[in-house]
Amino acid sequence: MGVIYFFCMKKLGAIGFDWGGVILQHIDGSFSNVASEFLGVDNESFRRAYFLHNHLINKGANSRAFDQATEMWGNILSELGLADRLEGFMKFVQARPKGEVSQAMVELLERLKKHGWKLGLLSNASAEGSQRIRTQECLRFFDVTLFSAEIGLMKPEPEAFLKFAAELKVPITELVFIDDSEHSLSTAEVVGYIPVRFQSTEMLIEQLRDLGVEI
Repeated sequence: MGVIYFFCMKKLGAIGFDWGGVILQHIDGSFSNVASEFLGVDNESFRRAYFLHNHLINKGANSRAFDQATEMWGNILSELGLADRLEGFMKFVQARPKGEVSQAMVELLERLKKHGWKLGLLSNASAEGSQRIRTQECLRFFDVTLFSAEIGLMKPEPEAFLKFAAELKVPITELVFIDDSEHSLSTAEVVGYIPVRFQSTEMLIEQLRDLGVEI
């Protein structure tokens, strides 16, 4: 089932954001696209294998950084029948540009705060990754920041979103959450929050306005 979008007027209490792919953006697009192309496999097969094993980098105080997670990538490549390509794939992962914080998104966060919106960040991130994210100046716009490695919960687990809404002190039905991953938003209907699939800053602004968000 695809992501369900609730573009109707509802009472909103807070807006949540993912980090990678939303605030932090890459020139070459999504990692699954470039990785599947590098490996010569279809994107859906790569994503399926990735989501089977990504808990190894997203949960636990000792979780490894994305580009150092040899065990996870070894499991994923084995799943794809490409275990013999691990060394070359790790070099590919480590050589990929780290991405940059989108200035357009930072400006949007600032505008939302000026209009009084409560904002939060919920990211699937390793222990090392979460520490790196916390150094970013734009985190000052968020009232709540939660990272999977620190809370022991990850998207799309319902408990991750319920904890996020509780920390923001809003009912789950009044939470808008923005993510570039359809997988991360896949439990929205069950949990009750309002999902918005991120594709571009310009489109996001229109999607938020459709929801009644003053920007």
